[in-house]
Amino acid sequence: MADFIVGSPAREGDFWFRNEFIKNLWNSIKKHNVLLIAPRRIGKTTVMYNMLDKPKDNWLVIHLNVEELKSPGDFFITLVDAIHEHQPEYLRRTLAKSSDFLKGIFSRIDKIEAYEFKIELRKSGDLRKNWEERATQLMDRVFASGEKILFIIDEFPDMLNGILGNSPDAFETFLHWFRIIREKSLNYDVRWLIGGSVNLIVSLDKQGKVKLVNDLKPEILVPFSADEVREFVTRMFKKNRVLFDNTVISRILELLGSPIPYFLQMLTQELYRKWKRNRAEPLSADTVTEVFNKTLLGEMARDKLLHYRSRIDIHYLPEEREAACYLLNKLSLSEDGISRNALFNLYRQVEEKKSGGRTGHILNQSFQRLLLYLQSDFYIEEIRDGHYDFTSRLLKTWWKKYYGYELGGN
Repeated sequence: MADFIVGSPAREGDFWFRNEFIKNLWNSIKKHNVLLIAPRRIGKTTVMYNMLDKPKDNWLVIHLNVEELKSPGDFFITLVDAIHEHQPEYLRRTLAKSSDFLKGIFSRIDKIEAYEFKIELRKSGDLRKNWEERATQLMDRVFASGEKILFIIDEFPDMLNGILGNSPDAFETFLHWFRIIREKSLNYDVRWLIGGSVNLIVSLDKQGKVKLVNDLKPEILVPFSADEVREFVTRMFKKNRVLFDNTVISRILELLGSPIPYFLQMLTQELYRKWKRNRAEPLSADTVTEVFNKTLLGEMARDKLLHYRSRIDIHYLPEEREAACYLLNKLSLSEDGISRNALFNLYRQVEEKKSGGRTGHILNQSFQRLLLYLQSDFYIEEIRDGHYDFTSRLLKTWWKKYYGYELGGN
């Protein structure tokens, strides 16, 4: 029986379809530091774990999730801890020998366990205070080691937002330091692969700091293709001996559109559970519609999709939040998307209601930037020349159900 992996990163035999993309990533890091661009739930972390689990060409891979961090000092401690977790012998034999603060930790514990190492790191009170000096020393020793090191950092934009909110004075200092380190890394076999569920460029654009990350080479992780959906559903059902007719996969594609893997996995699993309760009847298109409405448009997936609404209030400029939601509300009610000119007129309507709303060239520039934000964050795409619609059919259907009513939808 094949396992349904929903929510957790797919590893080992459960990893499908991304081999060519990962091959391209390994090629990219030969010459570049990389920005992995992907919306939430599309498989970004799964790709990162695959590179950690199956390193190529003698790269030593170190992975760290920095979503909850709120200061550069926390980043430095987490970086050292991640080196110990994923490459303990490299840390002990190479880095600790030439680092006073690491040497001191190892001298106190003969065979240091992961939890003990974290405790000892946090006991070293000056690490947060002197993070820049310590982190620079650490990276200089990484460079001098001569090893091929790949640092993979997940949820980097969330950390930057945390630093900005908690340690604003250190925000630009950290960005400058990290840019210098990345540039220096290119002179050695040291690389950085950075990703996040929130678009990094959008997060930094509102602070005027995009220039501090424009050295990263973008690599975009796209949703599954129609052929991949057919293969996934067919293999999962056949391995679990699920009976289904030839209308099922076409209805899944119709309802999901260009599918985010998480929601494809959830829908397939719930269809399996539905069939298991009544094995006499094969799954049909009507069954798919029923499960789709109850599962993906119901409470089970609400919190996962709600992220797409709440992130606008968190990550978009205050003056653009109302317009972003208004345009998406309108698009959710459209049959076949909306033209660029019509979207601009809707944007202008929002501005005209404001006291001192933008006009002329400034209005046009602001609209273009918002349209770019919505595209780069995978809300919308240009479906044909000058015509836009939701990227995900599921997100469009869900948005219409919960927010279209604000404009007369039902």
